[in-house]
Formats: sequence, C-alpha cells, structure tokens
Amino acid sequence: MHRRDLLRWLGGGALGMICGPLAAKPACAAHDMYVDGGLVAIGGGLTETIFALGAGDQVLGADTTSTYPEPANALPRVGYQHTLTPESILSLRPDVLIHDGSAGPSTTLERVAGAGVKLLTVSGEPSLNGFKIRVVTLGCWLRAEARAMEIIRSVEADLDEARKIQTDLGRPPRLVLLMAHGQGNAVAAGRDTKADALARLCGGENVFQDYSGYRPVSREGVMARRPDALIISGEAAADFGGSLSRVPQYVGDTLFLLGFGPRLGEAVLDVSRFLNQGLAGHPVGIGHS
Repeated sequence: MHRRDLLRWLGGGALGMICGPLAAKPACAAHDMYVDGGLVAIGGGLTETIFALGAGDQVLGADTTSTYPEPANALPRVGYQHTLTPESILSLRPDVLIHDGSAGPSTTLERVAGAGVKLLTVSGEPSLNGFKIRVVTLGCWLRAEARAMEIIRSVEADLDEARKIQTDLGRPPRLVLLMAHGQGNAVAAGRDTKADALARLCGGENVFQDYSGYRPVSREGVMARRPDALIISGEAAADFGGSLSRVPQYVGDTLFLLGFGPRLGEAVLDVSRFLNQGLAGHPVGIGHS
C-alpha cells in the first residue's frame, strides 16, 4: 500500500488542509508529525477513529464524548471538550493532544502547549469529505495508512448500499434532526452541522435551513415545518412524544449518528433503512397529511 493511494481519496484542497505548507509533499512524509508517544484525544468520533486505526493503546485519556468503543469509554476523563482544564490533561503526562478544532477553552490549550504537549488539529469539517480527511490524517500521524484505507472503503461500501435503498424514497424526505443540549433542552440542527450532513447522506432534506448551527426548538416549532420524519439523539427522545408521536421517529445514540467516525456508513445505512420502511405508504410524507 503506497501512501499516494491514501491521497487519491482527496483533492488538492483537502491535501492542503492536511499538510498546510507541506502540501507539495506526500501527506505522510511529514515525519515530525508522527505520533509515537502517549496522547489525549478530544472528540468522540476522533477517539473512535484512533481506536479503529489500531492505536488505542496510545490513548491515555479522552473527553466525555468519547464513549465508544468500550475501551475508550473506560479511559480517564479530561472533561467536556469545550470546557477542558489544563490540570486534567497534564496529569496524564501526554506527549500529544489531538482534537478537531472544537477543544477549548483556548486558555487551556495554551497552557497545555506551554507545558510541552504537542497540539495537533485534524479537520472538523462536517461532511463526508471531512470524515475522509480526518481518517487519512490520523492514519498518517499514527503510521496506520493501510488501515485508514480499509476504514474509508468500508464506509463507502455502506454508503453505496444506502444509496440503493434511497432510490425507493421518490423524493427527499423532509427531516428534523434533534439532539439534547444543556439541561435536557432539545435543539434542532441547522446548516453547517454534522446532523445536516447526515440528512443529506441519508437522502433527506433538513427543513431547518434558515440558520447555521443548533437552536432550541419546541414541539410546535417542529410541527410547523411539517416533517416527514424525526431523527433524534437518545437524550432528546423524551421531549418529542405527544403531538409528534404520529411522525416516524428514529432514535439513536448521538456518537453513532453524529460522530462521523468509522461507523458513519453504518449510521447512514441504518437511517436510510428506517426512512424506507417508516415512510412506506406515505409518498408525500406523513407530515403533509
């Protein structure tokens, strides 16, 4: 397996995101970016990818979103990804901290870097291309290029199967994607989110396109959008029964649905099957009856 094979998945722009000024060289030629020592991983999908690449034994600790696979869930916790403390990270004596740009606050990262820990940032782009960039980059850093290709091929195979299922939908179903936030308050995904990207990969259309990110939403606000189906992370499921009970609802684990890690293809395939079965007999959508 040649390293150039990894880059076949990526365009020139993606290569630049991986290597910056080293874009003229093969991505894995940046030997100073190899990760051979202990590391802290921030972000559930990123941590899952590191384990899938066979480098789980290098992970000394992770944030609270890193709940899969089981060995990752058993790791020492360094806090929530947006509210990390330098003490929790430095107490593990890592050589490297890897995150996707979502780690914070910046003061914590500055103190960690000042203590001699190398900070590596992988692309956090919420898309299929972003997923591929993350896998390729981590594969290079962790000397697991061949395994990175296997992961991408596996996801692509699941996506191909999902596309076949989606041809039976007729038109893109109108979807609302909900997740818990804070003290159980549900938020709906808008543009530029992994949830929005998931909707498109599943052959659907996210009805909340009038804003970017996530915003609180009521049952009435959801019904006003006349969705065909709801895609809900487990923590938010309790908020959307009652008047919404007649709308088909897929309830799944947040990391499985939105981690955009090695199980991305499985998630898309599972939701696509749900939409195909749940909307059967409702050609214009149950939310439009």
